[in-house]
Amino acid sequence: MSSQSSRAGSEGSRQQVRLGGVAALTAAGLCVLSSALSQVAPVGTEYVTATDYVHQLVLAAAYAAVLVALRGLHVRQRPHPRYGRLGTIGTALTAIGYGAVLVIVVIGAVAGSRVLNEARIVAAAVLLVGSAALGVATLRARAVPWWCGALLLVAFPVGDIANEVLDGAEGLLQALLWGSVGVALLKPPTPTSEASRGPSAPARR
Repeated sequence: MSSQSSRAGSEGSRQQVRLGGVAALTAAGLCVLSSALSQVAPVGTEYVTATDYVHQLVLAAAYAAVLVALRGLHVRQRPHPRYGRLGTIGTALTAIGYGAVLVIVVIGAVAGSRVLNEARIVAAAVLLVGSAALGVATLRARAVPWWCGALLLVAFPVGDIANEVLDGAEGLLQALLWGSVGVALLKPPTPTSEASRGPSAPARR
């Protein structure tokens, strides 16, 4: 019975990781689309045209996909000892940040304008801390390629600065981040990542 439960749990985890990979690639594509829309038709504080609303819909869908991707990334890394509490806290804070921004974007789309700017700043701060913690934990766990952890560390703060130079640059960095995560999650675990889990517990007789 315990062996069957273990196999069922393992299969469920693999499905969550695969779903997270697909969601991450979807988020990457939506981030590229968002960046392109920012170049073609920049959005102001008031949403007037149909393109403005399409842009908000694309952003909301991207953030929702990121939440699913975060779950898959967490499940892939959770068995690794070096992921630990830092990774769990980082994932939780990152999810809270993205979730809050998602809610704010939806509220803004309904209101027809950019709203809750103070709440957006708080959500961004939570996201910044969470992604940094998750990035460090990801680098330590080595369950996915190192550049996924590095991008978690730099994509958000660097993207915010890059937006001052090129409108939509943050979306391109986010696309690079989640595209990398998506590819990593859809690949089987490497021998290195398996070894980093540490010794397996002896089987019970």
